[in-house]
Amino acid sequence: MDETALFCLTHGIYVLGAKDEAQNRFCGSIVDGVMQVANKPLIIALSCHNRSYTKECIEKTKEFSISVISKNVDPFVVADFGFQTSRTVDKWALVDYIAKDGLPYLKGNLAEVKARVIETKVYESNTLFLAEVEDCQKCEIGEPLTYGEYRAYFKDEVMKSFNNYRQQQEKEKQNG
Repeated sequence: MDETALFCLTHGIYVLGAKDEAQNRFCGSIVDGVMQVANKPLIIALSCHNRSYTKECIEKTKEFSISVISKNVDPFVVADFGFQTSRTVDKWALVDYIAKDGLPYLKGNLAEVKARVIETKVYESNTLFLAEVEDCQKCEIGEPLTYGEYRAYFKDEVMKSFNNYRQQQEKEKQNG
């Protein structure tokens, strides 16, 4: 079986946000498994890796935010939310965001969605949340970044941005 065939399925890249009640801040991650599955009521599906700290927070609060990011997003945003854990890093403190109705949204996003979990299904690798959309709106004009585009051309820029960030952190530690 050639599992790379699944890379042909279309997905966007989204910044997922949630409340981290244990640390009294927000947490978040990059996700690509989001889709609308019904329109009456308005239901979306969200898939999160089971080792995700953000997933753990969503299980506790039963709500989350989605920021739809554009092709023009700063590569560091994807690196920040994709390459480190909210268990130890306050990712939202490193980007421009707004808090609305108790959830974080990336500034400059194309659209934002607030959803409340109504059903959960746990699989070996991921947890699937079905959630009712409580609020959503378009924010900016642009084209969404797809997972295919990320893999084809954007991933290298994200890696460079993250490496630069790590080098800067090391310099700050050395300069104390």
